[in-house]
Amino acid sequence: MARNDAASTTVTRSATSYSKILDKVLGIDVHKKKKVIPPEDVDPMYQKPVILPPTHGVEICRVSFRSFQLHRLDFYMNFCRKAAHSMGIPCTGTICLPRVIRRWTVLKSPFVHKSAMEVFERRTHKRLLVVRDADPEVVKKWLDYINKNIPIGLGMKYSMTEYEPLDVGQKIEKALKTGDSRLVDEKTLLSTKYVDDLVVRGRRRMWTTYKDLPIYGRSDVEKLAQDIASKLRVDPKANIEQVTRDIVMGSRPPKPAKPSSKKTGPKATA
Repeated sequence: MARNDAASTTVTRSATSYSKILDKVLGIDVHKKKKVIPPEDVDPMYQKPVILPPTHGVEICRVSFRSFQLHRLDFYMNFCRKAAHSMGIPCTGTICLPRVIRRWTVLKSPFVHKSAMEVFERRTHKRLLVVRDADPEVVKKWLDYINKNIPIGLGMKYSMTEYEPLDVGQKIEKALKTGDSRLVDEKTLLSTKYVDDLVVRGRRRMWTTYKDLPIYGRSDVEKLAQDIASKLRVDPKANIEQVTRDIVMGSRPPKPAKPSSKKTGPKATA
């Protein structure tokens, strides 16, 4: 044991002596020492994403991601968080959602024996990011940026929460009446005008259709209901709306005859 220890020590001494000789001859340090780089000098690209603390905790946006490839998904999560940090957006860390696993069992061959089967599996990985206490316009630009640089094989879906003052309904109603497009876009204005026209036309049609109907009492309504039920018993496939319309309109009193506008002169007598 002593000889072995002595031999090992001589070998290491010879190696160190050779390295010193090479250092003197070549003028180069043969043994490369690892450089210790302080954390502040490391490129932020290689550091972990920094999380900005929220001020009030008001939720602005939720962005969900899904993919079949886990390594691409995690890499893109770091990219989105670093982009949010560089734009001053308080964003949470990567929230892992439940993984969705779907399996298919098929026959291994078209032969009769059903014991030879194969199972195929697809795993969908999901992640979530929540943005709080940020300007909605800045969040929209951030969403456009990450959507523009999304890699192949990833899906993204987001939902934004907008907060309005309590009197926003009155402002929108006033904008609809005055046609102001600052709060309401042109499509909404056109659609509201179209709906108003439909309501006016419907009211006019109802007035012209039912204006001559008498005032019904309870017994009259019960009699109309019995007539409708008896007619439907005779023809069950009849349209109930058409039957009701015919019976109600049939109960309307006849219109008085209009006086003729032609003037008749005195008859000549023989």
